[in-house]
Amino acid sequence: MKKLDPVVIIVDVLLLVGCGCMFLYGKMSAHTLFIVGIILVGVLVLYLYITNYKGNHYGGRFHKDF
Repeated sequence: MKKLDPVVIIVDVLLLVGCGCMFLYGKMSAHTLFIVGIILVGVLVLYLYITNYKGNHYGGRFHKDF
């Protein structure tokens, strides 16, 4: 799943840039831009948390060999 992370990040950034362009050309209001931006960033952070950190116990647990 970690090979998919750069693709997801690039798609999310492109969506944010697209929303910014739509706002600049008058096709999207500032309120809608804010809501869509918060949702996109939230989904990205949640996805990265689930795929990268949830299964890895970085909080003081050690490998069985130690």
